[in-house]
Amino acid sequence: MAKYLLAATPMPGHADPVIAAAAGLVARGHEVVVHTGSLFRAAVERSNAGFVPLAPEIDIDYRDIDSRFPERAALPPGPAQMLWGMRHLFADAIFAQHQGLCDILSGFAADAILADMMFMGTLPLLLGPRGARPVIAHLGISCLALSGADVGFFGSGLPPARTAQQRTRNEALTAYMQRQVFSGVQTYINDVLTSSGAPNLPCFVTDAVITLPDAYFQLGTPSLEYERELPSNIRFIGALPVPARLFERPVWWGDVEQARVAGRSIVLVTQGTIASADLGQLVIPTLRALARTDVLVIAVTSGADPRPIAATAPPNSRIARFIPYEAVLPHIDLLITNGGFGGVLQALTHGVPLLVAGDSEEKPEIAARIAHAGLGINLATGQPAATLIAAAASEILGSNAYQARADAVARELGVIDAIGTIEAVLAAARAEALATA
Repeated sequence: MAKYLLAATPMPGHADPVIAAAAGLVARGHEVVVHTGSLFRAAVERSNAGFVPLAPEIDIDYRDIDSRFPERAALPPGPAQMLWGMRHLFADAIFAQHQGLCDILSGFAADAILADMMFMGTLPLLLGPRGARPVIAHLGISCLALSGADVGFFGSGLPPARTAQQRTRNEALTAYMQRQVFSGVQTYINDVLTSSGAPNLPCFVTDAVITLPDAYFQLGTPSLEYERELPSNIRFIGALPVPARLFERPVWWGDVEQARVAGRSIVLVTQGTIASADLGQLVIPTLRALARTDVLVIAVTSGADPRPIAATAPPNSRIARFIPYEAVLPHIDLLITNGGFGGVLQALTHGVPLLVAGDSEEKPEIAARIAHAGLGINLATGQPAATLIAAAASEILGSNAYQARADAVARELGVIDAIGTIEAVLAAARAEALATA
């Protein structure tokens, strides 16, 4: 059996898939150590993997991110917050992450490192001598951010190019964004790498984290990505197994079962784990949009207190702070979401169509891919009006086409062995490295 070192940025969308991979690898007899934030210690230990926390200066609490970084909270969602995050959440962690990996490797001879794609502490190793490091793979925990003429600049939400004119437009847009808007970020990251003793990146950072590793494991299937030529190191691995979590059913859970028996549509709305401070963005408009329908609406508030909303919620709605996706998704007919990739992927695993309203981070790209694949509707805004939500939800629930596409992708996801693929690819990469050493 092999030894694997797994590493993750200390945020749920990054750490949860890595911990799921750790659990799967441990279950197959491998020895695994996970390097991530202290908040995830219990989850790692439940997987029976070893746990090593990040250095204190980068061991952040994602629930407290805006109070810890008030300058981020003052920025509008979208490019401004993305630029700030690239510098201060990801690049600033490179030195401590890299040192943490090296410290672990000094006492744990890992055959391979598997890190989420934004755990940039792997970059100094990838840019150094090949013989001085183990096999390194990155895990694509969101949709593929690889640039190219066939796609718009990542974050633009543009559909894939169909004509030579559109490809020329994409190339011009990408060149402008990389050399002008994001040039400061690229310089900042290169400066951090230089201070760590590493050379500059050979290409734009979002391309580098995909093309530099020996393998890049992309969650999802080709159906969730635009049709284009991809580097040979990219492998689609479907969905990682989600461990069952303890869940105390709310007192109204019987209403869900009764609605299912009665043939009523059930809709789940959530703004995700982090973007839940202002439920007026999506949750409250959804409750208003569907208030006069026969739909049963389940609203999950995540970090926000559910009591103020529950006090004024329409009669056809049920409110909870937390419900595991794996508990509720088998019962619902539509997920209304701000587009977090983890939730999107879990919904599709259960064959649930999507209504996506997201405008922060990479969410416009996720929404665009959902619409392109016929899996749902992209509202193209993070704060949709209730009338817009009502019309889109009615279209999805009233059409068999979205459900058919979601069922097809669920079948694709169901036949991919994510852990087996990771095992096989890493073993082959290690054998190749040993043969050429």
